Amino acid sequence: MNLRKICPFLLVIVLAISVAGCAGGGSGTASSSSAPPAGMASNPSSVTPSTTANTQKIAISHTNSNSSPWEIASLRFAEVINGNSDGAFTVETYPSGQLCQNNWEIMLEMVQTGSTQIGIEALTALGSLNPDVSLINLPFLFQDIDHVYNYLNSGDPVWESFMKAFEDSNIVILGVAPRPMRQLNNNLRLVKTPEDIRGMKFRVPGNPLFVSIFEAIGAKPVPMAIGEVYSAIQLGTVNGEDNSVQTQYDFKTYEVAKYFTMWNYAADGSVIFMNKDFYYGATDEQRQLFHDAAAEWVKTNMAEDKAYFDVAYKVMEESGVEFYTMTEEEKEPFKELLKPVYEQYEAKDPNVYKGFMEGVAAAAK
Repeated sequence: MNLRKICPFLLVIVLAISVAGCAGGGSGTASSSSAPPAGMASNPSSVTPSTTANTQKIAISHTNSNSSPWEIASLRFAEVINGNSDGAFTVETYPSGQLCQNNWEIMLEMVQTGSTQIGIEALTALGSLNPDVSLINLPFLFQDIDHVYNYLNSGDPVWESFMKAFEDSNIVILGVAPRPMRQLNNNLRLVKTPEDIRGMKFRVPGNPLFVSIFEAIGAKPVPMAIGEVYSAIQLGTVNGEDNSVQTQYDFKTYEVAKYFTMWNYAADGSVIFMNKDFYYGATDEQRQLFHDAAAEWVKTNMAEDKAYFDVAYKVMEESGVEFYTMTEEEKEPFKELLKPVYEQYEAKDPNVYKGFMEGVAAAAK
């Protein structure tokens, strides 16, 4: 038997079997240059998308937990895209800061550069890119969450121009959901009057407005990332923070700061945004699908926020948190102290300020 004739023939058979085996796997998602680092766990959507050689991966990154409204809404976004893009995209979600060291600033930079396609963060944080959006955080401006929702969906041209301006920072805003009103916790005493808060140190977002607010009411603001707050309270760097009930529950800061004042003093929004180059690299139909999925994200996030509040409040109360609801009369001295903050933002651009305030007033009707 001539082995030199047989060996090439066997090699052809082996290669053919190998190729057939590779082609038959077909259930995984396509990889891309933006895949997360090796060993990084993901939380893919429950809908398994059909994939092709040209499937593009979309990673959604945020710092909230895998049981948070942000994550549940992100899974809904993934479901819409994975089920309706005909294999053009496959979406996976990465909660708990998996891709960004639990630091929203790193996450934002990753979306801006395109190493991550979608990010989720609060408007208070994104105000570091576009200070105009901080107008929505002015203290005691909105009556309730419904008022905030009505304004965000009113089509107010002033607000729409704020959203468009984010493209200068290489991100496109896909949707904004009203976020639960911001409250106050600390580890010293219940806050009912300006005297109670004077001299206390509070973590605030890296946003000049919140620095101005806490300075105006006599406290000491300390800007820092949300992931650092728990240890900062333990170490005495801060006494507490201002944030929603749900967020303080999510990051467990209530474990180290048991005094909780409900004063609904500032509105906020949860924002889902996409890398600008990725967005404009898609077809018109695909961009519409992004917006349709974002509308579902907003709807789901709002519903989950309401349900999550009840869970968070109950657990926090059972753990020994002392809640106090501030009356409208008790808010008045704080409002008086905060008038210079309003004047400061009005002075920056009186016309924009006037247009914004008119839009907010109209949304209250």
